[in-house]
Amino acid sequence: MNKKKKTVAVDFAERIKAAKYERIYQALKDILKVEIKAVNGKDEIDYAATCSAIKTKARMVIDFVADLDKDGDDEK
Repeated sequence: MNKKKKTVAVDFAERIKAAKYERIYQALKDILKVEIKAVNGKDEIDYAATCSAIKTKARMVIDFVADLDKDGDDEK
């Protein structure tokens, strides 16, 4: 019995698009949860550290998406 393997057509553009969407969506959810407490022993939010963490998270996601875009541009 010879069984032929089915080849699955993979649309890499769609997968990259889905990866971008998922990463951006997850990052936005994570940013909403960011809350850095002050080290002074009180239960206070350190707003400067919180803003810095949010900016860092956003920068990482932007770099991730830019890298995916750059990789895709090489093929065109």
